[in-house]
Amino acid sequence: MQVPLKFSQHLIWVFLIIASISFSFLLASPTSEIHHICGSSDDSINSNASSAIFPNFVIVMDSLMRKVANNQWADDSVTITLPEVYALAQCFGYISNVDCKLCFSEGRVKLPSCLPAYSGRIYFEGCFLRYGTNDFFQESVDPNYDSTNCSAPSGDLADTSLHNAFKSEVAQVILQVTELALKNGSFGTVASRGGVLPVYALSQCWESLNKDACRKCLTIAGLKLTQCAPGSEGKALFTGCYMKYSTERFFYSNLETKGRDAGIVIAIVLSAVAFLLLSSIGAFIGYRRLSKKKEENNRLGPFTGAPSLNFKYEVLEKATDFFHESRKLGQGGAGSVFKGTLPDGTTVAVKRLVFNTRQWVDQFFNEVNLISGIQHPNLVSLLGCSIEGPESLLVYEYVPNRGLDQILFINNTIQVLSWKQRFSIILGTAQGLAYLHGGCAVKIIHRDIKTSNILLDENLTPKIADFGLVRCAPSDNSHISTGIAGTLGYVAPEYLIKGQLTEKVDVYGFGVLVLEIATGKKNSVYSQGSNSILHSVWKNYKARTITNTIFPGLYGEFPHKQAANVLQVGLLCTQASASLRPSMAEVVQMLTDEECELPSPKQPPFLNASVLNPDDSTQSCITKVSLTQCCVLDQQVADEVL
Repeated sequence: MQVPLKFSQHLIWVFLIIASISFSFLLASPTSEIHHICGSSDDSINSNASSAIFPNFVIVMDSLMRKVANNQWADDSVTITLPEVYALAQCFGYISNVDCKLCFSEGRVKLPSCLPAYSGRIYFEGCFLRYGTNDFFQESVDPNYDSTNCSAPSGDLADTSLHNAFKSEVAQVILQVTELALKNGSFGTVASRGGVLPVYALSQCWESLNKDACRKCLTIAGLKLTQCAPGSEGKALFTGCYMKYSTERFFYSNLETKGRDAGIVIAIVLSAVAFLLLSSIGAFIGYRRLSKKKEENNRLGPFTGAPSLNFKYEVLEKATDFFHESRKLGQGGAGSVFKGTLPDGTTVAVKRLVFNTRQWVDQFFNEVNLISGIQHPNLVSLLGCSIEGPESLLVYEYVPNRGLDQILFINNTIQVLSWKQRFSIILGTAQGLAYLHGGCAVKIIHRDIKTSNILLDENLTPKIADFGLVRCAPSDNSHISTGIAGTLGYVAPEYLIKGQLTEKVDVYGFGVLVLEIATGKKNSVYSQGSNSILHSVWKNYKARTITNTIFPGLYGEFPHKQAANVLQVGLLCTQASASLRPSMAEVVQMLTDEECELPSPKQPPFLNASVLNPDDSTQSCITKVSLTQCCVLDQQVADEVL
C-alpha cells in the first residue's frame, strides 16, 4: 500500500495543529527550576569529614518523600548523629498530587548537588525544597539568601505611558493575595482583570511557619515584589515564603478547573483521532520496524544479544513496591538498599543513590560498564543500573543471609562462627579482592572494605558487596588523588590524610577486617586510651601472646599456628606505610601456603582517642610511626564517613 506524500504531509500537519491546541491548555511544568542556591564556602564541612552529612541527608529525604505524597508538604530532621540535618518540602497550593510528587522527585535529584555544604535550597514552579544543619522551620526571612527575580516590560507594557497604572495595579493585587493567604492559612491566588492588563498573583507560606512568621515573610516579600513593576512578571524567593505575579496565567482556580479539564478532554480526543489515523497508516507500512521496537522496549535492557545493563526505572520501582519501607534491606552513606522482585521472578537488591549530577552519572555509568561483567564467587554480581528516572539505581544479585557485621557484632546472636568458618570468610574475601586488583581486565579499587559490606550466602560463602564507591586504578603503579570516601576506622592513613588512592587502601581495610573477624571485636576509632583492636593485637604480637586476642567464645578450639598467622597477616596489611603492605595476591598466598614465611610487621597507625574527645572542639590527629602529619577531622563524625 502506497500513501501519496502530499496526503501524508497534510495528515501530519493536521495532527501537529490539533496537538498544539491540546498543549495550549497546559501550564508551565511544575518541575521547571527557578532558583537553586547552596550554602557559601563558609558553610562547608571540613573536607576530610565532609561526607558525614550524606547518611543523614538520605534518611531525611526518604522520610520527606513518604510524607509529601500524602500532605503535599513535610518537614523532618535527623538529630541522633551529627551533623544534624533538617529538611523541608512544600508544594504550592494550586498543583495536583501527581505534580507535587513529580516536583519533589526533581528536587530530590538536584538538591544533593549542594552537598557537602551545610545548606541548600531550590525553587521550582510548583514546589520548594530546603535542607540545613540547623533548625530553620520557623525562619521567615534571611537577607543573605532572599531574592527577587524581575522580568523586563514586554508586550503592551513596552508603552511607558502604562507603567504607572500597571505599578498601582500590581501593588493592589499583591496586597490582595497577601491578605487572602493569611486568611486561608498559608496560600492564596488572585486573578485581576479590571486594570490596564490582567494580573495573576500567588502567595505561599511554608506550612511550618506560624501565622506571625508567615505575615512577616509575605509582607516583606510583597514590598520587594512590588518594585518589579512595570516588569511583566516577578517572583519573590524568600526563606519562608514564595510570591509571584504575572500578566500571563500560571495557575487555575478551583472554579476554572472543570472548564479547563473539559477543554483538555476535547483536545485529547481530537488529537487521538488524528493520531490513530496516522498510526494505522504507519503501522501497515512499517510493521516490522515497529514490532522490533516494541519488542526491544519490553525488554529490561536496550540491547539484543548482550547482557542487560540498563533497567527501566518503572520496572525497578514496581519490583520494590515503590521502595516501600518493608522492602528496605539497609541504609548506607551512598543510599538505601531495597529487596525487589523482577517480572520474571528474579529477586534482586536495588540501591537508590544520593548523587545524580550529570558529571557524576556519566562517570558512574562508565564504571558500571566496566565492573558489570566481573564474575567471581566472592563478589556480589552487579546486574545493571537505571539512570533514566528521577534518581540513579544500582541492581545487584540478592544475597539472602545477613552481612558479616550482623553475625560478629550483634549481641545475643544465635550463630557463633567457628574458627573454620572465620578462616573461610577471611580467605574468600582475600580471593575476591585479589581478583578485583589483578584478576580482571582492569584494576578495581573498592574503597569501602568493612564487615557490613561482606555478605554471606546460605553456605556462609563471603561475597564482597556495595560497589557504589569503586574506582578504576591506573595501570601503572601511580596513585590517584580523590575525595575521601569510605568508613572511618577502615580508611588507610595515606588516603585519609593526602587523598592518595591505590589498591593498598583496600589492603588496609582488609587488614582491619581480618583482625575484627579473628578477635570478634569491632575496631572503634573512638576507643578510649589504647584499647583499639589494632593496638591490642600489636601489643600481644610484641609480647609473643598474639593468640590471646582470638575470640574467647571459641574456647581455644582453633589451630594456634594458623590463628597466629592470620593475626600477623592482619598486622602486615594495616602497616602505616602503604609500600610495606602486601598485595592481595601475596595475602592469598600467605593464607594458603603453610610453608610461606611471613615477614615481621611494623607498628600499625593508632588513632589517638584523646583528640576525638567530644569535649575537644579543635582538631584530631592520627598518630603513626612513618606518617606524622595531623589530619583535622570533625569531632562529632559518626562511624560512617560515607
